[in-house]
Amino acid sequence: MKKQFCTVFFTVFMLLISCENQIQTECSDATVKMRAYAYLKEWYLWYEHIPLIDPTSYDSLADMMNAVKYREGDKLIDRFSYVASKAEHDGYYAGKRYGMGLSWMRNDANELYISMVYPGSPAGDAGLRRGQKVLAMNGVTVEELDENGEYNKQHRNDAGFEEKTDWNNVYNAENKGEEVKFLVLDEGQELETTVVLDDYTAKSVLASKVLESGGVKTGYLHLKSFINSSEDELNEAFAIFKEENVEQLVLDLRYNGGGLVKIAEQLVNLVAGSKGKDQDIIKIIYNNKHSEKNVDYKGKKLKNSLENVKKVAFIVSSGTASASEMVLNSLTPFFDVVIVGETTYGKPVGMNALDICEETIVPITFKYANAEDYGDFFLGIDPDCQAYDDFMHDFGDEREGELAAALYYFANGKCSAEAAARKTAKRRRIEELIPRELKGMGKIDYTF
Repeated sequence: MKKQFCTVFFTVFMLLISCENQIQTECSDATVKMRAYAYLKEWYLWYEHIPLIDPTSYDSLADMMNAVKYREGDKLIDRFSYVASKAEHDGYYAGKRYGMGLSWMRNDANELYISMVYPGSPAGDAGLRRGQKVLAMNGVTVEELDENGEYNKQHRNDAGFEEKTDWNNVYNAENKGEEVKFLVLDEGQELETTVVLDDYTAKSVLASKVLESGGVKTGYLHLKSFINSSEDELNEAFAIFKEENVEQLVLDLRYNGGGLVKIAEQLVNLVAGSKGKDQDIIKIIYNNKHSEKNVDYKGKKLKNSLENVKKVAFIVSSGTASASEMVLNSLTPFFDVVIVGETTYGKPVGMNALDICEETIVPITFKYANAEDYGDFFLGIDPDCQAYDDFMHDFGDEREGELAAALYYFANGKCSAEAAARKTAKRRRIEELIPRELKGMGKIDYTF
């Protein structure tokens, strides 16, 4: 087994890491941090702004990463780079999860609703779905859980304190096989069911259906993530859209924080088809040390690409980021798209992960743009029709607020009166938040 030979010189002003062998085998804490730092100095999009540090002086790799993230004064520009265990990182892209497989939200009346359920998860198998109102868990009502939580918080240090059942102890999340009994309200009817905590594989397509909207066949797709399994799931959904000859398409990316560029490329090609063929649908731009890695993804007509789609709507939220924004941005030159929801997260940059022993660093290594060289949305992409997540209805339900807003726009060519009346919050100019090197990204700056 070959060893790593690195000579490290520290002075007050300089850190020089010289590695003669690229085959890295040593996994000491110090070596992992030094290898991560060397990778960042070479590949980080903003490498010129990385401070000179002793990476071994930090308690963890994550602490070291946070120390070098690009800032402009007090503003953190790089909100994105992170560190994870290799197992967690690999498991995410393989769809490996543990637990119930659901999430929930509260409305203005503080009522609790299930907002998302992964198909095939323990919650999905138990019959739970988005739009159901949660009344009780393990025989304790939501109101009691809330009240008990406040009581425990206020009296925990009292003599003779006895903890009441609250959200922290109503079930043991670490106990695989734990049974969690739910009482929910489903379309006005009470439903009791039991969820058994277990491992499951998360799907990326949470809903796919063909709607008849104003006599026009409309494809609806909710995509939660861009992971390895997405390729087959998207092909399956678009094969049905193509067979049904849909003319309108609603892409629901409201909870989608991104993922693999190859899946974003696939989705753009499935939607654009011949319209994007041979066009530069996605442009990837690295730092000036690695401009040879820059690539323009050419549009392709795939087996299940749609050819008759005339209108495309995106449902988005503040959680819509990265590859999701890439798809939206890349399709804009080929369609007059309508954006429904809230302003997106704002991440026109991407990552190349590096496994270092049992840890994975995921730093920003490139920026991206569309066929018109546009990729300037660090403040997010604003909606055309502002609407809010209606988690009291399931995905694909035409009564659901954001889907209803998209279908209204298709039929009328404008936002509904309700959506039009909403005011978008004033946003700061992009120049106030991004560094000089990235200003003018509307026409890509290839110089840095």
